[in-house]
Amino acid sequence: MRNLIFANITRLKKSRLLLTGIIVSALYTAFLLIMNYLEMTASAENTAVSLNWFFFSAISVAAIFCPIYSGFFVGTEYNDGTIRNKLITGHKRRNIYLANGFTIFCAEGLLFLVSAVIIIFFGIPMFGLNIEYPLHFILYLFAGILMLVAFASLFTMVSMLISNKTSSVAACLIVYAILFMLTNYLRIAVFSYYGEVALGGTSNEAARIILEFLYDFLPTGQSLQISSGVILHPYSFFLYSLINITLTTVLGLIVFKRKDIK
Repeated sequence: MRNLIFANITRLKKSRLLLTGIIVSALYTAFLLIMNYLEMTASAENTAVSLNWFFFSAISVAAIFCPIYSGFFVGTEYNDGTIRNKLITGHKRRNIYLANGFTIFCAEGLLFLVSAVIIIFFGIPMFGLNIEYPLHFILYLFAGILMLVAFASLFTMVSMLISNKTSSVAACLIVYAILFMLTNYLRIAVFSYYGEVALGGTSNEAARIILEFLYDFLPTGQSLQISSGVILHPYSFFLYSLINITLTTVLGLIVFKRKDIK
C-alpha cells in the first residue's frame, strides 16, 4: 500500500484543485484575521480576540473542501482507468480504497495546516498568544482532526462507489448538502429545546436525547459545533467519530470489493 500512497501523494502535489483550495482557505483565514483586527483596534474598549475561533474555523473550511476534492480525485481515477490498472498490476482492492481515503484526509489536513501557519505567524502578532482555555482548545483541536478523518472516510465511501467523475462529484455535494441542511434543523431543534426548558416549559426527554445524539454524531454537526466553539458533549465526539469512521470504511470496503470495475 506504500506505493499506492506515494503515487497518490504525487498526484496530490500536482492537483490544481488542491492548490485552489489552499489559496481560498488561506485568503479566508487572512480575511478573518484582518477584519477582526480592524474591529479590535477601532475602539479601545474592544478586547483582544481569542485565537481559538480562527483555528476551529480553519478546520471547518477543510471539512467543506472534502466532498469536492474526494469526488474529483476518485472520479478522475475511474475516468482515466487508473483504478482498473492498479487492479491489473496486482494491487488489492482494500489497499486501493484505504490509500485513497488516506490521500483525501491529507488534502484536508494540508488546507488546515496552511491556515494554521497563517494564524500562528500573523494572528499571534495581531492578537497575542491569546488562547482561551488551553486544555479545552487542545481537546477541541484533536476532536476536529478526528472529525476530518470521519469526513474523509464518508466521502471516500461515496466517491469510490460511483464510477463516473461528474456523478461522483455531484453525489458527494448532494450528500454534504443533505447532511448540512439536516444538521441546521437539528441545531435549531436542540437549542429550541433548551430555550423551552429555560422558560419552564414541558419537554420530551427522549426527543432531546435523540436530537442531541444526531447533532453530535453527524460529521456536519460536529463541524458546526467546532466552528462555533460550543461543543455540547466534547468527549462523545471522539467515540462518535470513531464509529463514523469504522462504519463508513467497513461498508465502503464491502461494496467496493464486489463492485464491477470495467
